[in-house]
Amino acid sequence: MYQFDPIQTLANVDYSRADTFGERACSLSRLMSKGYRVPFGVVVSTKVFKKYVNTIPGNKRIDSLMSHLNWDNLDEAASEIQDIIIQSPVPMFMKNQIAEEIFKLLKRIDSESVIIRTSAHVEDSSRHVCFGRGVYFHMKDIREILNLMKKCWASAFTPDVLKGLIEAGLPPDNVNIAVIIEEMIDARTSGVLLVKKKPSSNEGDIIIKANWGSRVYEEKDGIRCDQIVVNERKIGEPIEIFNSYKEKASYIPEDTKQAKIIENEPDQKVSLSVSEQNIGTLIQLARKIQKDFEVDYEIEFLFDHNDSLWLLDAIPKSGRRGVIQIGNSVNNSSE
Repeated sequence: MYQFDPIQTLANVDYSRADTFGERACSLSRLMSKGYRVPFGVVVSTKVFKKYVNTIPGNKRIDSLMSHLNWDNLDEAASEIQDIIIQSPVPMFMKNQIAEEIFKLLKRIDSESVIIRTSAHVEDSSRHVCFGRGVYFHMKDIREILNLMKKCWASAFTPDVLKGLIEAGLPPDNVNIAVIIEEMIDARTSGVLLVKKKPSSNEGDIIIKANWGSRVYEEKDGIRCDQIVVNERKIGEPIEIFNSYKEKASYIPEDTKQAKIIENEPDQKVSLSVSEQNIGTLIQLARKIQKDFEVDYEIEFLFDHNDSLWLLDAIPKSGRRGVIQIGNSVNNSSE
């Protein structure tokens, strides 16, 4: 029987093995090792992805399409490869082991649903990063989870990923995909926190973007989430931070306040999605991240209905020059 790398819990992932578990899973495992609260989950390794692609009936067709890939046929080839991966059955020896781990996960967690996330890695180069491709919310059925896992695997062959690999001079099959299956935490507020390691005089702010519920909306025609920019140099001064936002003030002057607050679509909001207490918690988080890690981080977070803080993703913002991003993140949901 074929033995692939074990399907690991996030807590047991070796975060030096991005080639096996992908960048996202390794970042989350590293956060857990430092004591941060991360939802419980399991990771299906990149080895499973490779084995699946190499054993499905259309694998020879995929090899042919990849070997003849060029700028003129890129979109058509990507679409056909994705269709082959999504429509092919998962071999029984893989399906049984994956389903068993999913069943154990569902029995262990309190939530009735999980999130499916990709955890991508570009082989043979530390200068190239491929961020997570898909996020699927509110999954409950094991059969549905297995089908979405195939969509995650197929995301290694989207046109933008293939185009990015070609532009970077890498082989077009250079992306490995692991899949994270994680407990769905019911969010009262969710957001993104940008943490800078060594802020200069011009870069001394902690940036928070947040919204009610489980999604932070950012659209081409404008950002729909709340934005809070906290001036680190003024933290600790005895100043009322939010004494005017309830009156729909969209800006609090820097010279008199610790934070400036930007409310988009003010007619649709009666209060900010993050309280003064939440912002204080996020400031403490930012300081801990700055202390624990050597690079800037973009942290995806949520506050649940008990006001507990959870971390959902940690994207390192490396200061190294020459780092090239492969592909763009794509989020999906099923209610």
